Amino acid sequence: MAAQYRPKSWYIKLIHIAKNQLQLDDDLYRSNLKELTGKSSCADMTIPDLVKVLEHMKKSGFKVTSNNKPKLTGPHAKLFSLWQEMADAGYIKNRTYSALEAWATANCKTKNGGVPVAKLEWFTPMMFSQAIEQLKTWNQRELCKARNIEA
Repeated sequence: MAAQYRPKSWYIKLIHIAKNQLQLDDDLYRSNLKELTGKSSCADMTIPDLVKVLEHMKKSGFKVTSNNKPKLTGPHAKLFSLWQEMADAGYIKNRTYSALEAWATANCKTKNGGVPVAKLEWFTPMMFSQAIEQLKTWNQRELCKARNIEA
């Protein structure tokens, strides 16, 4: 079975991110490329060469992370915005979209006959409304606690 590869530009971009993360100066970076592949520029390399370089950088301590944030609109955006606001206030420990999704799917199953919905994308408008109102109520309770006020 043939290996699945990404576009060449993807590897080059990731290698340059790794170079910066590992704080390699240009001379050391190019000598590593030359030693690993015989080429001193990513532009001259084949995809297998680029994979080899990337794997070497991972072994050297490069950590691949993703900055991809979901592109949200409408009720998704409102719900996530509330979640982030509560995380900023310290009421929620995990500010990620996946944490919001886990909370929302567990807390909004009553609107789906007691069965949790696995993805926020599958929520009905009523489920979004319920989740938004639950977060608003939770946020208000936390604000009152912080100010020692009865809700």
